[in-house]
Amino acid sequence: MEWLNFALILQIFVLLNPLSSFPFLMNAYKKKLNVKKIAFSAVLTAFIIAVAIIFIGPYMFNLFGVTLNSFRIAGGIVLLLLGINTVRPKDNGIKEVGGVNSLISIIATPMLTGPATISFLTIQSYEFGHTALLLNTVIAFILVGVLFITFSFLIPRVNVGLINISSRVLGLFLTAVAIEMIAKGASGFLAK
Repeated sequence: MEWLNFALILQIFVLLNPLSSFPFLMNAYKKKLNVKKIAFSAVLTAFIIAVAIIFIGPYMFNLFGVTLNSFRIAGGIVLLLLGINTVRPKDNGIKEVGGVNSLISIIATPMLTGPATISFLTIQSYEFGHTALLLNTVIAFILVGVLFITFSFLIPRVNVGLINISSRVLGLFLTAVAIEMIAKGASGFLAK
């Protein structure tokens, strides 16, 4: 088994969709809050949630009596809805949220580790195993952390329109991953 899977790292990174969190970091900057601290804390919190899902998620199948294929379809639908929502145009304003703890919570979950990420990691944990998925997840989160820290330095010069376009492109790839999950789950049902 290959420990590093660049396609998986990219899928996790796209699923985390760090660009969708940028408006919240811009809000923190406008409020003169410590953007680097918020970014680091949010990524760390989201990572802890992701690690918990990697180790606990597969056991939830047995607890709820759910098959992997049904979870693929359900997770794919959630991911598809998220992808469609990301691709659709929306306001390009800065998201208004309260203080530091509110920003950390919102960025960590649902922005980084929402239902789609949780579904995806649960399924991939079943398919790749805990160790391989954990390694690839660590790398994806490191990339998100580096992107957040870089963004925190560049906020005064950021073009919000470019972020929105980039986020929509990531949303398109997210939608494609969702279709793959649904198709794989459906073919698993049909093979029975």
